[in-house]
Amino acid sequence: MAYYYDRYRNLKIAGVVALILLLLFGGYYFLSRPKDALKDIVDIRLKQIELYEKILETNPNDVDTLIKLGNLYKEIGNIDKAIDYYKKALALQPDNYNALNELGHAYALKGDYENAIRTLELAKKYFPKYPQAYNKLGNVYDTQEKLDKALKEYKSAIAVAPGYQESYWNIAKQRMKKGDYKGAEEILKKGIKANPADPEGYYNLGNLYMHKKQYAKAIPQYQKAITLSPGTSKYYRALGDAYLAQNKIPEAVGAYATALSKDPGDALAAERLGDIYASQGNYQKAADYYKQALSYNSNDENLKNKYANALAKLQKPSIIQPDTQQIAVEPKEKAENITQQAITREKDLTETTPQTTPANTVNESALKWRELGDKYRAEKKYDEALKAYAKATQIDKTDDHSHYWMGRIYYHNQMDDEAKKSFQNAIIANPKNADSHYHLGLIYYSEGKYQPAVNEFTKAIEEKPVFAKAYYARGLAQYKMNNLQVAIKDLKQSIEQDPNLDRAYFNLGDIYLKQKNYKVALDYFTKDRELRPNNPDTLFKIAETYHEMKSYSNAETFYNKTLEADPEYFQALFNLGLIAATKQNYAQAISLYTKALSIKNDDPPTLYELGKAYEGLGDDNKAIEYYSLAITKNPNYTKAYINLGNLYKKNKLHDKAIEQFKQATINDPKSFEAHYNLANAYLAANMNEEAIEEYKTAIDLSPMNDQAHFFLGVAYREKGVFDQSVKEFERSLQINSSLADAHEELGMIYYRKLKNNEKAIYHFEKLLSMKPNHPKADQIRDIINMLKKQ
Repeated sequence: MAYYYDRYRNLKIAGVVALILLLLFGGYYFLSRPKDALKDIVDIRLKQIELYEKILETNPNDVDTLIKLGNLYKEIGNIDKAIDYYKKALALQPDNYNALNELGHAYALKGDYENAIRTLELAKKYFPKYPQAYNKLGNVYDTQEKLDKALKEYKSAIAVAPGYQESYWNIAKQRMKKGDYKGAEEILKKGIKANPADPEGYYNLGNLYMHKKQYAKAIPQYQKAITLSPGTSKYYRALGDAYLAQNKIPEAVGAYATALSKDPGDALAAERLGDIYASQGNYQKAADYYKQALSYNSNDENLKNKYANALAKLQKPSIIQPDTQQIAVEPKEKAENITQQAITREKDLTETTPQTTPANTVNESALKWRELGDKYRAEKKYDEALKAYAKATQIDKTDDHSHYWMGRIYYHNQMDDEAKKSFQNAIIANPKNADSHYHLGLIYYSEGKYQPAVNEFTKAIEEKPVFAKAYYARGLAQYKMNNLQVAIKDLKQSIEQDPNLDRAYFNLGDIYLKQKNYKVALDYFTKDRELRPNNPDTLFKIAETYHEMKSYSNAETFYNKTLEADPEYFQALFNLGLIAATKQNYAQAISLYTKALSIKNDDPPTLYELGKAYEGLGDDNKAIEYYSLAITKNPNYTKAYINLGNLYKKNKLHDKAIEQFKQATINDPKSFEAHYNLANAYLAANMNEEAIEEYKTAIDLSPMNDQAHFFLGVAYREKGVFDQSVKEFERSLQINSSLADAHEELGMIYYRKLKNNEKAIYHFEKLLSMKPNHPKADQIRDIINMLKKQ
């Protein structure tokens, strides 16, 4: 298969390859797998195919649905079926650009280059100013090694659309194949200069650097792409690949997890996570991610083998039982949230040595220095203690006691690298030193290395089963990795061993709040409050739980208690503002948001909410001012652009409205709301062609949105394309049979334009049955009577 048709998979990342090779030579692949290993896998794409085929049953001439079905069949590898659907679409609309491009691509995938070229030339003929067909045709010539012809197509694409980044990437790939990396870099930078607002340019440049194994240079390019388009999963996945190549596992995991939160169908990101967890021996999480990947890539035999092997590994007993479920990370919507109560560093280093794990016996000389270190530590002369312990370990490296207390002193002084070495030395000297395992776990936790932290806490617990702090810390690390059920188990165990461990109650409450189990969350927060009656974080969490329950009076009570405990508690003020706005008490909301801004200047969500509050009061000028301020402070604030655009549209400033909605779609290309509002703005400005394209994009993102189909019908009606208009109005009724306006529109079109009296009567009568007091009811009845007489 030609290299360009799945270019992202073919960017071989050194770190990922190393992981896969590790799994391969470790016996990861095998000749057979359990017959039932894949019985519970459902390919989401097959479900989508089923949905679209049902839509076709009601309207077999729906061109858009035919193309979508072709795309889905192409994705799952059924090229002949895809070609069949594209041909059906073209039989209805011979000049449909998308269908021609996709058909050409499908022919190329099949190796039928003659038909691919013929089809793509047709696309160029019908739409000479669009760059996609030039690029796809160039790809075909590249596959045939007709490099000059391919280059000519890419240059033609740049001539008609200088800002389209794919053209530059295709030229860069030609140069990369020749080893001309400098030339490849130059052409990609030229593309970025032509359109610096397009994230694809930076993404492509990052891919070039990855190919050259210049991972540190790739990372900022992917980060720029993310800044410009924070909703696009592949940019986060690419960032994860770069981190993985540098062996920065926690950062890679974070990037891949974010990719999946943006697009749960990103099978590559899920597979990467599965590979990482499999390499760490965490086969439950590996299986979970492989299963998620298979849900969108069920034909990948290699992936099937990985999943089956992970399941097989789970049948074998292990010392450390892995967690059972990966929970997706939900993006934050509020200005800020109170995170898990952190693990704190010890303030007192004068405690006696724990007796659970006796210290190693050392020679007399080392023992004297150890005892001197203990004496200085008891006197809080930590520098002298450190020197004495160091002398003891120089004399006898097996002195785990001295290594441990050196680590404690370093840790207390926030010298974590030195502390880590000391705890590791203590463990080398005495692998059963539970407290060293525990403190080493704390350092890993503070570094964001949660799985290594869990491993150390587990070892500490194995050596010291009654160890409440270790259970608590392990629970918190599991919480950080979103292994919520495992976290709950550990936190409950920590409370069982130490009923006064207030932070464990807090975090249990936080987990149950996250799971929307409000009653249990309140129980745990209340227990925490009994131990810490004036802790503002605890009071805030009680308030937040009531807030989520829409028990606004109770929420206000506890937000105010939070402010009594800490008058500078920003989030409490902000949330009180949200409640006031919910109650439509906009003046009070404005007062609260203004107080919040006095604590946290220029906070974008607060500025945004102020805009909404002023809009609620009817003060459009102030609302525009604050939405604009929110955007100034956060240029990627999609919701602010949408609200600002709606205000401009309301005031008939269509050009300004369109500008805002366009920016919203750039920030978040997968935002239905952004594309839908842009379409509405185009429609209001009588830009019907543009409106149609945006409504189509919105429908791609939310196929079952009745309003998008309805207004697409309006746009077609305004353009005079009545058959398409009818199709969209009927689709809106299929989705929402109570949409009376659609019956009115259909009645008028059949009456005035298509001259189908029977259908006009049907829709007018449906309209009157739903709206007997319609303002034009008498006029509509007259039309019905007239049509029945004809």
